[in-house]
Amino acid sequence: MTLIEYRNQLFKALGSKIDKKELEEFFFWLIEYYSGFSRLKYILDQNHSVSNFQKLNLLMAIELLEKNMPIQYVVGESEFMNLKFYVNDKVLIPRPETEELVSWVLIDNPINKKILDIGTGSGCIAVSLAKFLKSPNVTAWDIDHDIIDLAKKNSSLNNVKILFEVQDINSINTNKKFDIIISNPPYICDSEKHNMKKNVLLFEPHKALFVKDNDPLFFYSKIIDFAKSNLNDNGSIFFEINENQNQGVSKLLIKAGFYDIELKKDFRSKNRMIKASL
Repeated sequence: MTLIEYRNQLFKALGSKIDKKELEEFFFWLIEYYSGFSRLKYILDQNHSVSNFQKLNLLMAIELLEKNMPIQYVVGESEFMNLKFYVNDKVLIPRPETEELVSWVLIDNPINKKILDIGTGSGCIAVSLAKFLKSPNVTAWDIDHDIIDLAKKNSSLNNVKILFEVQDINSINTNKKFDIIISNPPYICDSEKHNMKKNVLLFEPHKALFVKDNDPLFFYSKIIDFAKSNLNDNGSIFFEINENQNQGVSKLLIKAGFYDIELKKDFRSKNRMIKASL
């Protein structure tokens, strides 16, 4: 099978389901991942024949994409802040709005600050902060050993040092204090599931996405309670939030004694981030 023949098969199978520009990017992603062929090499040699092993993997990728599996899970990789991260179905695929949250912290240029990432998942927030900050001191928590193991791999992949710990927000066991706490906790209500794309509902971990309708701010409340006693003086907290919950999170922060509360819009002009000081 040649690369141009594979491209034709990919578009025949998925052209009606996936936007053509996006599918073109998928094609280049797949041939580079499975056959080591870059976009430029393809342009110069579209009739390159792949090996039988490469062919099997490339055709399997089409089958998985037809089942709505996100391409990041197909290849086991994603990109965040121009860094590569391993991903699997135990962790969320890193999102552009989370990049904006990380960038907001970086703009503050917190030098020699102790930073805690709660619910680290793939480690994309913690690793990116450790990569781009001077003198980083980053700790990252998650509830699952397998998730922490993946985040550790991403830390090694990007050549940064992070202290990873298994912690449950319901029963935190630490006396450590931090200067910055950052989190992208679950914040989509169960009743909003009908608005989600199939590939998200079928493959991404629900426990990292959804909360009960009767307690949508559960994780924010738990993290804020922890921050009240474990943030150093003049410490800051950064959250990614549901655009419909910005008032609720603001009220929790005010009640807990936080000040300088600031909302920030994402690239879609929606209030998706909040920052506060203690």
